[in-house]
Amino acid sequence: MRYSNYYTSSGLFHVSLPLLMGTRMDVLLFGGDKQQLATLWEDVEKDLWRMEKMLNRFDTESEVSMVNDNAQFSAVQLSNELWNIMLECRRYYEWTDGYFDITKSDFGKIIFMNDSQSILFDKYGMMLDFGGYAKGYALKWMHKRFKDVGIKRALVNFGNSSVLAMGAHPYGDCWPIAIEDPLDGTLLKTINLCDVSMSVSGNTLIRQQHIMNPKTSEYVTGDRMVAVIAGDPVVAEAMTTAWLATGEENLPDWKEMFNFNNTYSIK
Repeated sequence: MRYSNYYTSSGLFHVSLPLLMGTRMDVLLFGGDKQQLATLWEDVEKDLWRMEKMLNRFDTESEVSMVNDNAQFSAVQLSNELWNIMLECRRYYEWTDGYFDITKSDFGKIIFMNDSQSILFDKYGMMLDFGGYAKGYALKWMHKRFKDVGIKRALVNFGNSSVLAMGAHPYGDCWPIAIEDPLDGTLLKTINLCDVSMSVSGNTLIRQQHIMNPKTSEYVTGDRMVAVIAGDPVVAEAMTTAWLATGEENLPDWKEMFNFNNTYSIK
């Protein structure tokens, strides 16, 4: 159930969405009166649901679902937004030597037609899956939207797996984020965030096999979690996905290329 409230004493606007992009979202906003923040959030939420509608491959009416159904048979023209997303995902695919792959098979088999902003799958059975990208994309958009209207202090939390921290907690110098073990709920680590984003990836009880190594076509198994801290939420999201896909304990030498702040092999 959707929840929102404004706390006059602290100037905090809190909203919670129970299921957006596969998980719960909680948002804390400071820096305006009740009406200003409520109006801002109303506009932001509309765009978030639009992104969900575009990128959710399980929604049979989404743009991505339409692409998955048709691109293996003929070229499909994309909206401007999805075209630019595909170009960005291609860059991450190339920069990570293929470990970031939204097709989970072979992104290199997608044919791009620049003149018509169309794509064609050159391999039967391919599909697009933005599960390791969409939340970072949404956080990056929200960061720009909040910044444009003068918000300097905010926290957006996608179920502790993707977090945007603007400024710091009103009664501290950071936003402390606790990371729990998905298997038993115990505290694994607390990470202090300030003006950065964090993404955490790993297997859970519900999702035991959801990240694939595109080099071997095998799912990553085992009890392992990693986190990446970066100024750009898309970088954080893409890097945790790619890092887990490598199956390596240590992150490959991508730090200078992607300019992120810190990494953690949590367990």
